Amino acid sequence: MLLIFASFFFLWFLGILHALLQHAEHDGYAFGSVTLIGGLLFVTLTLAGAAIEIVHPATQARFANFHSDAQLGFVSLALSGWMYRFAFVGMATLIAGTSFVGLRTGILPQWMVWAGWVCAVVALLRFFGPLGGWLTLAWIAAVSVLMLAGMIGRPLLRETPA
Repeated sequence: MLLIFASFFFLWFLGILHALLQHAEHDGYAFGSVTLIGGLLFVTLTLAGAAIEIVHPATQARFANFHSDAQLGFVSLALSGWMYRFAFVGMATLIAGTSFVGLRTGILPQWMVWAGWVCAVVALLRFFGPLGGWLTLAWIAAVSVLMLAGMIGRPLLRETPA
């Protein structure tokens, strides 16, 4: 159930982020739309992976005449694991696209742009184990705080040499 609520709030986050990036980018390279697609890919594959992961035990619990087969359980667990891995392609796309718009327009603090690039690479490679998941969660939390503080959505003032 927690995944359903998390997905609901992630979609809200994604919609607001997409609107902010599109507004900042104007006639740019459409990276705001790329971030939206990446986020939708992430949430879709994550929810599909969760459904595949629980299909075998949920069927056992619901139907008394279901004949359990351990091989089906193994297949559903393996398939869900791959769905979760593929979902991070979408998350890496979302983070990299946001970082690119932040770099081009200045709507993100520089530290957030570079932290985003690191998070995107770690999430895409996935051989760092759970670090990619934790870093992307931290990135989402940091961007959410910056949005709530009003620090995303308008170009940051940069000092010009006198």
